[in-house]
Amino acid sequence: DRVYQDGGGRFLFLKGRLGGQELVLGTLYGPNQWDSVFQQAIRRQLQSFGDLPIILGGDFNAVMDPQQDRSAAGVGWGGGGRGLPSLCAACGLLDVWRVLHPGERDYTHHSRAHGTFSRIDYFLVSDSLFSRVESSVIAPLEISDHAWVSLEVRVGALSGCRPPWRFPRELSEDHVYQGYIHQHWSWYQQENRAHRDAPVLFWEAAKAVLRGATISYLTHKRRSRDAQILRLERLGQAYRRRYAA
Repeated sequence: DRVYQDGGGRFLFLKGRLGGQELVLGTLYGPNQWDSVFQQAIRRQLQSFGDLPIILGGDFNAVMDPQQDRSAAGVGWGGGGRGLPSLCAACGLLDVWRVLHPGERDYTHHSRAHGTFSRIDYFLVSDSLFSRVESSVIAPLEISDHAWVSLEVRVGALSGCRPPWRFPRELSEDHVYQGYIHQHWSWYQQENRAHRDAPVLFWEAAKAVLRGATISYLTHKRRSRDAQILRLERLGQAYRRRYAA
């Protein structure tokens, strides 16, 4: 219905309807170096859409986590991982691939000049849309210096499709989760000291970060459990074949 773009050709957003659902589709090309002006501009634009679900993809030229998403140290406009996580927290966005693949390493860009790899191409979605995500895949780096990233989402009206997100009560007795979330909380406080004077913003952004971390933990836990069940089933089948003979 309406297009939003900046004068420098760095981002473009389309607000409209897809499968009966009003949402915002966006694409972004981030600058190579830290740029607080760009960060503030993209944040203001995202927040101007209010509660509308957002799907944002592009070459961000920045990493979420320098330890996980780079093969060597470096700083883009995200400030070595500061700006991009802060942007996601402030706007309620989730790094889809990371939530679905916690702890894994994969890269979307190869710098031949420096001989390094990094994950700088992302799909970010509003947390209200995450239940509709089916998959996200990073393709092999073959012809180009960038790998394509796919996102599969079920479209359709969201009203009534799911209740508000609630904290899983079983995690309150999960000591591994407690250590995991404590690390994320410590990281968030360190990276957002400048926002402590605005307690409402600080806490609202913290909830988005901790919710995303919790979803990532649950996804990893479920996949580990499913893999263990599959291993036991195969082991049982092997024993049945062995003793049936």
